[in-house]
Amino acid sequence: MILKILAYGLIGYVSNGFNVFDGTIVIISVVEIAQNGEGGLTVLRTFRLLRILKLVRFMPALRRQLLIMLKTMDNVATFFTLLALFIFIFSILGMHLFGCKFCYDLDDGTQECDRKNFDSLLWATVTVFQILTQEDWNIVLYNGMSKTTAWAALYFIALMTFGNYVLFNLLVAILVEGFAAEKKENSETDEEEEQYEGDFEMEADENRLNQEYCCMEEAHKNNGKDYK
Repeated sequence: MILKILAYGLIGYVSNGFNVFDGTIVIISVVEIAQNGEGGLTVLRTFRLLRILKLVRFMPALRRQLLIMLKTMDNVATFFTLLALFIFIFSILGMHLFGCKFCYDLDDGTQECDRKNFDSLLWATVTVFQILTQEDWNIVLYNGMSKTTAWAALYFIALMTFGNYVLFNLLVAILVEGFAAEKKENSETDEEEEQYEGDFEMEADENRLNQEYCCMEEAHKNNGKDYK
């Protein structure tokens, strides 16, 4: 870091985004070492792994894919808004159907509630998110059916169908559309360049023919003068 600042100067060093990122990581590491790893900055050491992104400069194909994904971030942000609304709706519905029903009576007369429950909005949101990731979602299904009725399975079927097979496929469709649009844009650019090159060649041929015709006319006039 110090050698780069001496070589490029402070302005030249800061003008590069990767240099700013490296400098931030180095400063955080120095502060962490000064605190003997006891401060709250120790969690930021994981950001050192992001330095591998510097390899993107030497991999044009990967860089192109990342740029295409960044161009689709507006559509992806809309998707995440829709996903958050979907999770919120099913969390409220789950609280209405299964609230305070995932608890078991112990031998000592106390109750123990399952960690995957719908007792509060926070845990209902966590449980819905866990079901969307398909992590032990069948246990939540069995608990819901055993504590209520078998019709409770319709809630989980709707959650899995619209959550996994519709929303997440919509995210894939957004990314695929971004790549397709980029490919179409590149093909149109290539066609415009080819058309421009073709027009340029036709214009050059016309100019060459005009020059040859003018030379032939001038030679014909000179021959007529010599004959006279």
